[in-house]
Amino acid sequence: MKKTLFFFLVLSLNYVLISFIVFLFSYISLTNGKTYDFFWVKSIQEKLYLRGLRNIWQHNSDCVKFDKGLLYVPADGECQFENPEFSTSLNFKDGIRKSKTNIEFSEKKDSVALLGDSIGMGWGVNDDQTFAYHLEKISNKKIYNLAVSSYGTVREIKKLLSSNVYDKVDTIIIQYHANDLFENKYLKINDSYTEDEFKKKFDKEATKLNKTVFFLKTFKTSLRLFFADIFDRVNPSANLYHVDFKEHSEYLEKLILENLKFSKKRIIVVYIEEPNMKIHNFPKSNKNIEYLLLPLVKEDFFIIDEHPNVNGHEEIAKKINSIL
Repeated sequence: MKKTLFFFLVLSLNYVLISFIVFLFSYISLTNGKTYDFFWVKSIQEKLYLRGLRNIWQHNSDCVKFDKGLLYVPADGECQFENPEFSTSLNFKDGIRKSKTNIEFSEKKDSVALLGDSIGMGWGVNDDQTFAYHLEKISNKKIYNLAVSSYGTVREIKKLLSSNVYDKVDTIIIQYHANDLFENKYLKINDSYTEDEFKKKFDKEATKLNKTVFFLKTFKTSLRLFFADIFDRVNPSANLYHVDFKEHSEYLEKLILENLKFSKKRIIVVYIEEPNMKIHNFPKSNKNIEYLLLPLVKEDFFIIDEHPNVNGHEEIAKKINSIL
C-alpha cells in the first residue's frame, strides 16, 4: 500500500514539474510573440492570451473616442494595434476604415456598406488586407467599411443611419456574429451614453492585471489542459461550439425590418463558420434578406486568436463576391 502511495506521489510531482516546464515555455514564448500549434502548448497559450495577455482594440485610447450614441467610435487617423500574432496599422476617417485600393469610383456606381464587428473591421490585419479591401478590388464596387470591434447589430445599424453613407449605397452587408445576440436583445437603438460610462468601461486601472494571481490561476488550469487535449483528440465532436440561429435570426430580422429600407436596398447577412462550430437552423434567404454562411478552415485563422488571418480575409472576400 505504501509503495502504491509513494508511486502516485512521485508520479504526481513529476506531472506537476513537467506541467510547470510546459507552462513556462508557453508563457515565455507567448510574451515574446511566438505561438505554436502544438499539443498542450496551444491550449495553454490560448488561456494566457484570452485571460489577460491580449490587447483589445477598443481599449486603446489612440484608436477610439467617446460617442454619445454609440459609446465609442473609431478615432480619425492612424492607430497601432498589436498582439503576439500580428502588428498592424489601422486608418479611419469619419468612422470608416480606409481600404487603400486607390480605385476611382463614380458616384453613380453600385456601392456597398459593410457593417460588422472586429471581424468586419479587420482585427489583426492591415488596411490592405481586410476582406473589405479585397472585395472592393475584385468586385469593382466601392466598399464603405463601417464595422467596429465589439459592436452588435444594433449599434452597427445605428452607426450606418447616422453616417452619410446610408443614402449612397445600394447594398448593405451585415457580418453577423453569435456574440451580437445579447446586444440585439437588450440594447435599444435610441439608447445614449455618458462620457463617465465610457471612462468607466475603459478604465485601465480598473482592468489592470494582477500578474501573480493571473500566473498562478492559469498554471492551475494548465494542469487539466493536458487531459482536455487528449479527450479532444479522442472525441473531437464533443468540443464543438454549437450555434442555434433560431433566436439569433428573430432579433436580427426585427432590427433590420424596423430600421432599414429593405425594399430599396439589397441586404445580405453573412456569418463566418469556424472549424470548431456546429451551425443549427441557419436561416434561408427570403424576399427581404439574403443569408450567406461562409465556412472557413483552420488555416484561415490565427493560431490562438479567434479572428481570421490574412488568408482568411481573402477567402471571405471571394465567397461574398460570388453572390454580388
